[in-house]
Amino acid sequence: MLYTLINLDDSLDDNVMGSEMTKRVRTKRQEQAIETRNRIYNAAIELMDHKGFENLTIVDISEKAGVSVGAFYHYFDSKNDILAEIFRKADDYFSNEVVLGEAGDSITQQIIEFFDHYAKFNVMSGMEMTQQLFNPKVKFFVMKGRPMLTMLENLIRQGQQSGEIKTEAGPEDVVHFLFMMARGIVFDWSLHDGRYDLEVAMRDNMSILVTTLTN
Repeated sequence: MLYTLINLDDSLDDNVMGSEMTKRVRTKRQEQAIETRNRIYNAAIELMDHKGFENLTIVDISEKAGVSVGAFYHYFDSKNDILAEIFRKADDYFSNEVVLGEAGDSITQQIIEFFDHYAKFNVMSGMEMTQQLFNPKVKFFVMKGRPMLTMLENLIRQGQQSGEIKTEAGPEDVVHFLFMMARGIVFDWSLHDGRYDLEVAMRDNMSILVTTLTN
């Protein structure tokens, strides 16, 4: 993964410099590349909060990050890649941080818990960021195969196989339905400038919603 971020100097000769020295040089270059990429990303996020994504330019991001426009294009193909990175971080959060269910928890309880984490992630991201992302032009929400969606699809599938979830709709359709509702809750929260507790609202509404899957 790290090697995809930078073009390492393949001219280094392990026989001349020694494998340990080569590793140290490459590690340093990797760290510099990661730092630069993160600086560009963080600059874009900060500017997005103030200017909005539509008004953001590559020049703006590069100047804020203290890099050349060429350096921006070395790490990102376009400013849309910044959006892709935001959604990748959300998927990474669910893949690496979210563990659902304890012994005895029902599938419906785990679905509610899943959306507890979804609300928590949006709160952590910030209301301003949410207002920028919840835009009809941002299509990453409906991208198929995202780890976040796959996790929920697997839960629905397990529930249908065990008979706990009664709906005959396929797991993908059920996930689409649940996320339509969940995104609506987050959107309403952002419309109200975060003036109520999103995590409480999400749990209350999703608790009611999942009962429709068991009847």
